[in-house]
Amino acid sequence: MADIAMQLTIQADAETVRAAVATEAGVRGWFTADATVGEGAGAEHVLGFPDVPEPWRLTVVESGPRRLVLAGQNGPWTGTTQTYELRQTEGEAGVTLVFTHAGFPAQDDAYRNFTYGWATKLAALKGYAETGEAAPFFE
Repeated sequence: MADIAMQLTIQADAETVRAAVATEAGVRGWFTADATVGEGAGAEHVLGFPDVPEPWRLTVVESGPRRLVLAGQNGPWTGTTQTYELRQTEGEAGVTLVFTHAGFPAQDDAYRNFTYGWATKLAALKGYAETGEAAPFFE
């Protein structure tokens, strides 16, 4: 199995960053404008993307003030998990987002594309959380 692991410091408080990844308004602000996001364990995230015939579905496995875990149910994320963990950095403003997308079957072309994709999407998340200006990557 192959995992994508990234982290970045975001100059915003933990509540702002958590809302960006765990609420419908937040996900629509940086990721995809076509999102239905349920909140709390057992809820579902349904994400639509241009030119993709069926929305991708994720189930919320864990939802806390500093941690969100989503399990992919269909599409290329089937059987993978996404973990967003927020850590306060000692002596620094903002929070560190530790992101892992785990469980890819191989380090193939799809995996490489998702690795690059997450790097660009997390930069969009950082911009949204720091400025509050919505600019979804996928309209």
